[in-house]
Amino acid sequence: MSAPTTRVKINASFWRHMSCVPFSEDVIPSSLFLKHRHFLVIDIETQKLVQEVGGWDHVDQLGISVACAYDSKTDQFMSYRENEIKNLIELCEERLVVGYNIRGFDLPVMVPYGLDPKRLDVFDIMYDLEALTRQRFLKLEAVARGTLGTGKSADGLLAVEWWKAGQVQKIIDYCLQDVKVTRDIFQFGRQNGYVKIQRSAEADAKVTSVTVQWN
Repeated sequence: MSAPTTRVKINASFWRHMSCVPFSEDVIPSSLFLKHRHFLVIDIETQKLVQEVGGWDHVDQLGISVACAYDSKTDQFMSYRENEIKNLIELCEERLVVGYNIRGFDLPVMVPYGLDPKRLDVFDIMYDLEALTRQRFLKLEAVARGTLGTGKSADGLLAVEWWKAGQVQKIIDYCLQDVKVTRDIFQFGRQNGYVKIQRSAEADAKVTSVTVQWN
């Protein structure tokens, strides 16, 4: 008896490239959720700043200080040092990879460590919210503040300073907190069908509700 197949819905982007196999960005998000029972939330911190490597076209030169992840299958948070990134990559290939701006940042930074993005199924929360709201440059801080009532624990620039000072545990703690915030936003959207965006920390700041389909 043959194994059951999963039908997926394809975006128009599939017809714009020459590959006969759809990339993850070609797949309608709901199809990704049907395909994968478990997901992996990831976040990385780097050894250098973007301006130190010549700009955003060279993020593959930033180097990874620490990577962290949450695995829904085991309900565990994990951290990886630079020499352990291969283990994270292997896990990424077995799960739906979830994150915030991971397509534009985290995944390209992981490529020099052996990551092939075409082998992954990816759901990027930031990209989805930008498509839904037509608003660019939505920060994780704004979504966390509106949805969870709390922001991030620190600024990513500090993580580079900690790396140069040899304070690796501080980077791990910060990175794990970012993973937890991203996981909680994702879970909130799945359970409630919406998330909220609050761009300012002011008490009277406008809060926008965005309907999402993350399950």
